[in-house]
Amino acid sequence: MKKKAGLITAHPAVIAVWAALMAAASLLPAFPIVGTGATFNIANCLTPLAGIFFGPWAGAIAAGVGGFIGQLLAPHTVLFGPLQFTIAIMGALASGFAMQRKWWVPLGIITLFGAVWYLLPTGRGAWATPLLYLLGYAGILVGWLISRKENALLSPNRGRMALAIFCASVAGIVVTQSMGNLWALIFFQLPPAIWFTVLAIAPVERFLFSLGAMIIGTPLLIGLPKIGIPVGPMIYEKEDEEAPEPVK
Repeated sequence: MKKKAGLITAHPAVIAVWAALMAAASLLPAFPIVGTGATFNIANCLTPLAGIFFGPWAGAIAAGVGGFIGQLLAPHTVLFGPLQFTIAIMGALASGFAMQRKWWVPLGIITLFGAVWYLLPTGRGAWATPLLYLLGYAGILVGWLISRKENALLSPNRGRMALAIFCASVAGIVVTQSMGNLWALIFFQLPPAIWFTVLAIAPVERFLFSLGAMIIGTPLLIGLPKIGIPVGPMIYEKEDEEAPEPVK
């Protein structure tokens, strides 16, 4: 029987717990944001996991609620005003679609934001910035390759599972970067010199955030189903099992 794929694929209580974790993690600084005086926080590692664990739509809700509460708790991390949490929503959405092996979604989002960058005069001045998104393209390519036949997130090979989490996290985190870069370009009108300065730093930050998501996410993806909380592709298997058989 064909697997179901509803919009909300996780229990509201589980979504609320993850949103609370993200909000609390916003208080833990990670890296300074060059040219702004603000900092990234550990919640950046949890954003893609929201989509990977709960699906794109439920994950986006968890990331959005957690991000909104987090920016109230940690205003020093807010760069773009009250709508900053929408960046987390997009990141979780992208990683959620990657979890479903719909790699074309984060690929399209990254490409769209990169194209819009060049439509802006200041963006064209900092022409090299979208080159940072090559990390996202690489993650999407590797994720697609290892999941062509079956979802690698369900693999009994823990190394392959961890790599799949890393690739899906890279996809979501680079989406947040591409969206955040556009907002920074519009809000702050940073000169090209600043953008060229971060060329060597930003890929390292995004790689480390994705690595952190992999380190946090792998044991949770293994352990949560053992206590009765399906996450990742297992959500859809559970939905399929619980769906009534058609009347013959």
